[in-house]
Amino acid sequence: MGPRKITEDLEFGLRFAVSHLKSAGPRKVRPKPNEAPAIVFTDGACEDTTSIGGVLFLPGSVPEVFGCTLREVDIEDWRSKADQKQVIGQAEIFPVLIAKLTWAKELAGRRVIFFVDNESAKIALIRAYSPVLASLKLSLECSAWDIQNDCSSWYARVPTSCNVADSPSRMEVSDFLRQLNARVVTPVFPSGTKPAEVLK
Repeated sequence: MGPRKITEDLEFGLRFAVSHLKSAGPRKVRPKPNEAPAIVFTDGACEDTTSIGGVLFLPGSVPEVFGCTLREVDIEDWRSKADQKQVIGQAEIFPVLIAKLTWAKELAGRRVIFFVDNESAKIALIRAYSPVLASLKLSLECSAWDIQNDCSSWYARVPTSCNVADSPSRMEVSDFLRQLNARVVTPVFPSGTKPAEVLK
């Protein structure tokens, strides 16, 4: 058996591992916390435009919601083929990263349960791996954020019909969220990217 070819995803994974090991620091093991975990629902939609949404439920606080459409220039790298139109796999992982950046203060140092309604996105987030390079990059960014912010993330599947982030991902606030007096917030994006339009 000859030497293994260095593919783009293998090179990215190796470079990420080297960078991560330099900055990760020791793993902290603490007693079981008494506080209830934060609950985050996220969703992505790929129709005429690509859009994402998220909802945060934090004990003792009103729910917070974000929703936005994405610029074509920011999702171009998600396409692995020139004629590819759908990027739903990445659109389901990306709002998890945006939720972590948007609610960094609320999520840092605590347990968080993330509910997503896409099985492949859930698996990529749990394993911090995907054979699709664009999904691999996003899932590793989520994992790196957790380590840098001492966040214990748990990922679970929720049926689309029960996903309260479905409406904000389509630039709407559902009656259910309005009844809870949910507050709309502006999403925080990674450096160099920004939303095309935000939910207000």
